[in-house]
Amino acid sequence: MRIHVVGIGAVGNFVAFHLRRSLAPRHSVIALHRSETANIIRTLPTGGTLFVERDGNVVSQDGVVHMTYGESRTRLRRSDFPPISMLAPDDARAREVLGHIDSLVVTTKAFAVPTIVYRLRRNLSRDSTIVLLHNGMGVYERIIEDVFPEPSNRPNFVFCVNTHGVYSKGPLHTVHCGLGQIQLGILPDTLGRNYEASYHVAGTPLQPQLSLDDIAGATEFDISPRYLNLRNTIAALIHSPGLRASWEPFHDVQIGLRSKLVVNSFVNPVSALLQCKNGETLRSTYGMTVADRVCREAERVFRLQWAKEAQHLQQAGEVPNIRPFPRQLLAGPLRSEIERVVELTTPNYSSMYMDIKLRRPTEIDFLNGYIIDIGKKHGFRPLTHMSLAHLIKMRTAVPLAPQV
Repeated sequence: MRIHVVGIGAVGNFVAFHLRRSLAPRHSVIALHRSETANIIRTLPTGGTLFVERDGNVVSQDGVVHMTYGESRTRLRRSDFPPISMLAPDDARAREVLGHIDSLVVTTKAFAVPTIVYRLRRNLSRDSTIVLLHNGMGVYERIIEDVFPEPSNRPNFVFCVNTHGVYSKGPLHTVHCGLGQIQLGILPDTLGRNYEASYHVAGTPLQPQLSLDDIAGATEFDISPRYLNLRNTIAALIHSPGLRASWEPFHDVQIGLRSKLVVNSFVNPVSALLQCKNGETLRSTYGMTVADRVCREAERVFRLQWAKEAQHLQQAGEVPNIRPFPRQLLAGPLRSEIERVVELTTPNYSSMYMDIKLRRPTEIDFLNGYIIDIGKKHGFRPLTHMSLAHLIKMRTAVPLAPQV
């Protein structure tokens, strides 16, 4: 198989590094770059070697194929891989070209994702798998509206909750400063296959497990490329030990995404506005008050959203499957999660801090902006989130004063 990774910043480099380290030589990891980034990589004395640093120890990894968008392309044979192949050595000579994209891992800034998927749309089909590994929410909705409006032609999508702490030390050099994990959730199939059949079957044990065979069984006579690619993608990610990735029920990943969204909707804009480290955001009673309001408004928005989804289920005759509102999305647990993350990342600078400092676009529309949009759809105006979003846009429009 071939896995394409687009957005080779801190997260993309981290993912490509560990995929290449774990996959057998006959499988390829291809890093897709904009032409400007590709030109920088061509001038690096280390070539296309990837580096990941943890606790001062730097490990290198060769064998990743670097390509820019739009180079010549060809179609290569798809192939499955058994778990036993995961620890096989790399083959740095492997060079393939960009053709039909079976698996695409997108790790760019949220605002760039729809544009990138649009640019690659001719290389994608309903047989492809797109893994969305970015901050914020609302990106998928824009993709299906702008690129894949027809459900029957839509690729498989995998949502991710990433809690690893990483930052870029330079091109192709990631510092892994906080050990976390990656939760994977597969969006329900638009063509009707139940990827979680084993998990939901009646009479399952106390800790039911998801099964790759529900995606594509190894004994199926004629396996559709759509499901084979999805199975291969999930298997590659969960069998890369350094990623600490796990496939979870989509419902659980949705809760995790919302919880992380609230954390980022406080830490990112507050640290960016104050130009401070994460740990400074809760040092005063004023910061604590803002965090409380962010969490209370988020709970209200999620409750409204949850009620609307429950109403849709009732209309579809699925009342027995309606779940109670998740405890993790109550204001108290959300506030505790903010405190936990701030404590773990006390010496770190948030991504939005760096965006403001370097005068780059921010992801505010996919953090606080997502909560604002959902609230407005249900007749509620989350004023704290609106204020933070407006202040970040003002801060973006007014350059930081030069330091004296």
